[in-house]
Amino acid sequence: MREQLLPHIDLYDEIYGLVRQVPRGKVSTPRTLSEALGDAKAVKAVIETINTAEPSHDLPIHRVVSKTGRPLYTSRSPEFCLELLRQEGLEVVGGSVVPIEKQLFSDFETDFPLRKIQDLQERLAREVVLEDKSVKALEVIAGVDVAYKGKQGFGVCVVMDRCFRVLGEAAAETEVRFPYISSYLAFREGPIIMKTLENVNEPFDALMINGHGIAHPRVCGIATHVGLILDDKPTIGVATRKMMDREKQEDRILGAEVQREGHASIYVSPGNNITLEKSLETVKAFLGEHRLPEPLWRAHIKAKNLPRGR
Repeated sequence: MREQLLPHIDLYDEIYGLVRQVPRGKVSTPRTLSEALGDAKAVKAVIETINTAEPSHDLPIHRVVSKTGRPLYTSRSPEFCLELLRQEGLEVVGGSVVPIEKQLFSDFETDFPLRKIQDLQERLAREVVLEDKSVKALEVIAGVDVAYKGKQGFGVCVVMDRCFRVLGEAAAETEVRFPYISSYLAFREGPIIMKTLENVNEPFDALMINGHGIAHPRVCGIATHVGLILDDKPTIGVATRKMMDREKQEDRILGAEVQREGHASIYVSPGNNITLEKSLETVKAFLGEHRLPEPLWRAHIKAKNLPRGR
């Protein structure tokens, strides 16, 4: 396996580090912080991180406000945060810092960690093998999925044959240090998936992952990323939401929508060491009474139930 392809990035700490740079008498916004991370799409992740931060004397969460100047930190009352801002010399009118444009801090020292991830994904995309590792039908499939309780991730892998007999199951738990951001799922769920796979004892022919493969803006979704780490196993992405408006890029078809009566669509794309045609053939062979292929559905349900059993 090639674990170095999934470097550990604690994005929560990266966000906290940016917040600590906001000086007294200034404020910043989720948009400004996400741009300092390297991708404006991270706004929701920044807001989540601010709202779930632990109170700390050296972490000036109160200096992060909305674009209209209102406090974001929900663990304290807005008035508490506003009073801290007043004490730092900022003007507050009607519950907002004004004028927000003059008080906004954006001069961060940053190495743009999300840009580094994008560069890695683009490099890995050039290593993808879209050929079938095996010419035979894939008889035994592993499905892996992740669920959460707070910042704890719970991974489950289920190994199943074409008769839907469960041949083995494995689980793992770890702290998650990367909030959800679309197109960066491998850095949130990849570590727990790899830890879960270490506990799998039964051999399998291919791995299905609840997420996208090459049907990804940088042609490197989580099923592709994990597939490149495993190197010797075909991986298939099976997602419940479409990530891209077009499943075609430069005259290459990246994925396909599977529709069935009585079920919402699923979106299939090859991860690594497999073609789209064989990915679809395998997914359809493992479809049962549920929306997801049976190995993935069982892994999904068991992962969701793990936190409840604690």
